[in-house]
Amino acid sequence: MRIGIDARAYGWAGIGRYTRELLCGLSKVTRRHQFVVAIGRVHAARARRELPRSNFEIVPVDDVYYSWREQTVLLGQLARLRADVWHFTHFNIPLLMPGKYVVTIHDLTRFIFPGQTQQSLLKQVVYECIFQRAVARAAGVICVSAATEHELRDWSLKTPLVARVIPEAVGDNFTTAVTVSERVRARMLLGRAGRFILYVGVWMSHKNLPRLLAAYVRVRERYPDVTLVLTGRPKPGYVAVDKIARSLGLSPDDVLYLGFVPDALLPALYAEASCLALPSLYEGFGLTALEAAAAGTPVVASNVSSLPEILREAYWVNPEYVPSIAAGIAGALQADQRRQRIIAGSRAGAVAITWEEVAKQTLAMYEAAH
Repeated sequence: MRIGIDARAYGWAGIGRYTRELLCGLSKVTRRHQFVVAIGRVHAARARRELPRSNFEIVPVDDVYYSWREQTVLLGQLARLRADVWHFTHFNIPLLMPGKYVVTIHDLTRFIFPGQTQQSLLKQVVYECIFQRAVARAAGVICVSAATEHELRDWSLKTPLVARVIPEAVGDNFTTAVTVSERVRARMLLGRAGRFILYVGVWMSHKNLPRLLAAYVRVRERYPDVTLVLTGRPKPGYVAVDKIARSLGLSPDDVLYLGFVPDALLPALYAEASCLALPSLYEGFGLTALEAAAAGTPVVASNVSSLPEILREAYWVNPEYVPSIAAGIAGALQADQRRQRIIAGSRAGAVAITWEEVAKQTLAMYEAAH
């Protein structure tokens, strides 16, 4: 069977990591099938290095999203590759895409939290049309969590949904011991010593960063030496984190903005953190929580959406109640038996599934679709 993989998101965080890890897993679990990987030109060379198997063909294509070129130029490029079945790791599928395909749905954020970025009504309508058609025409739908599957089934579709939950996993780099030199590099990135609370992710509204900042103000009253470290970058229409922090009286010494952190540094950054804070209002999966847990870092997590599903243990908080978030973080900063129990339990859950197992289950979806 000739299987096409839409890997335009190969260089992204989030969906990009899912795409990379899945491809790596597929390269390890099968030689029977031929894979054609459609990828943006800028990442083609990297993919050839990371996927050296003879049954993987790397084909550069337009890596456009949300544009007319996706519906025209990309459509022609994919059609010419003549795959028996395609896997779209993101729902952006050309409307006239021929043949059978499987699509992965990571979340329904745009429908649960509309307007998190500034966009016109027309763009939102087009977004919804593409999403609905992608799911309705799919020969199989992969949901990364039972929470996402439940939300998708409740969403308005005119056709039966052929869906299966296949969770994500964490890479081997998060489960192996972090070296001293890697910890030093992480500290050099921070530019300071001392304890810190870590947030990893984008600055969208569902991530609940205003309440995280407000909770941190409360935590500092008890632990004035602890820094809040945020990854991610500001974007027009997203949460103005720096402005909110200043309004709360927080200085650059209190909140450290790291920007984009390379994948190679993430395991050490997790390991150095006193805790990961993820008080999201909604998560389709929450891979950063699983990564931190695998690295042996306790997680302060919302008790909503997919997070209770993917984490066996955490400092559970009500994401809509600032004192609850503050109490969860304060609890994670205490060196007690509860902390050790949470670290051990969450790590055991994080390593329970591997990307090779994810790849096997996904391959079964391709075969069923074909």
